[in-house]
Amino acid sequence: MSKKKKRFTLRRLLRNLGLLPPPARRNAPAQSSDRPISHVQAENATEESALAHAEEDAASAAPKGDPRKAGCLFTLTYTALIMGLAVLLAGFLIISANDVFALVKEDREAVIVISETDTVKEVSQALGEAGLIRYPSLFRMFADVSGMDENIAPGEYTLNATMDYRTLLRKMQKKRAGREVVTVVIREGMTQKDIFALLEEKGVCEAWRLEGAARYYDYSYSFVKGLPYTPTRLEGYLFPDTYNFYVNDNPISVVGKFLANFNRKLTVDMKARAENIGYSIHDIVIIASMIEREAKFDEERPLVSSVIYNRLKSNNFPFLQIDATVQYALPEYKDVLTQEDLEIDSPYNTYKVRGLPAGPISNPGLAAIRAALYPEETGYYYYVARKNGYHYFSKTLAEHNKAIQKANSEEIETTPEAPANIEG
Repeated sequence: MSKKKKRFTLRRLLRNLGLLPPPARRNAPAQSSDRPISHVQAENATEESALAHAEEDAASAAPKGDPRKAGCLFTLTYTALIMGLAVLLAGFLIISANDVFALVKEDREAVIVISETDTVKEVSQALGEAGLIRYPSLFRMFADVSGMDENIAPGEYTLNATMDYRTLLRKMQKKRAGREVVTVVIREGMTQKDIFALLEEKGVCEAWRLEGAARYYDYSYSFVKGLPYTPTRLEGYLFPDTYNFYVNDNPISVVGKFLANFNRKLTVDMKARAENIGYSIHDIVIIASMIEREAKFDEERPLVSSVIYNRLKSNNFPFLQIDATVQYALPEYKDVLTQEDLEIDSPYNTYKVRGLPAGPISNPGLAAIRAALYPEETGYYYYVARKNGYHYFSKTLAEHNKAIQKANSEEIETTPEAPANIEG
């Protein structure tokens, strides 16, 4: 009895939870009227009747829905939740792996300066702000686990987003002993050809490799975007300064160092000024490159700049007629230009081409760039070089012709501290 009672109690519990269907209703077998019922039979019948009524009550109280459907819905919801979490986790792992290993990243170059007091946290934040990495905390963890964080050295580093974490850390490590470093001075007004020849002479890199990097490599700086892939594509942007290079250095890194320096020198105010006067940065560099080649002294550069702008704005002077542009078009430099030279067919010859030449003719320094942005306000349309390196400036052709005669008749062979007279 106890076993039977226990079995009925468990079944009832399962049915109350909706895990078993309600029982089918059965009619008790008919008893013969002439057959006597014993006390035990009556007692069993009473118990079975009570249990049957209890099971029916439980069935009526149970939920109406199909328990199998409820179970399926729970399973689907749980499965969808697990799959969603798995997708999110996989996405994060993919993005993180791309950041760590630089699998598919935008070509973005930046210069990072590390001081003696900078921590790994500050270095990683600088890398993140420069767009070189996406997760500074992950970079710190990688540096710590790899043990490379202890070798980060102060200095100035040209880095690229296409470098993985390990490469970035290696680039910022202490210089390897025994690797020779050379110092190269790039003077204002040097051409790309001159600069690359000098670098080859110093053992930095072969000129043809530098020319290839300058012409074809897609540097991320905005001022070189859209420039045509010509042999002199980066003329004007190889900023003159004193540089340290490795012997047998990487050509892309070498050229990138020039561009990074130019980018630092080109301030927000300069960009705004160029826009205010209606010229692009490339136009400003072209004008500055001509000023650099024409004017030897800082105080004259704004005056030469004024002549260029005055001619560009005047319908009476369609040609700039700047000798330095002809020199750039010629195969070799000449001390004195001939009339035949002035007729050379070149997009750089401002005796033949209206407006600005096809591109910069040198790599200007900061003084020439500022002069191109802030010309002196004058009425000058002409200038002629004097023997002392300065110029006579004139407003009319008649004045200019007199200035030419005066300049040719001068016997000054040394350069004074300041020009005696700027007008002819």
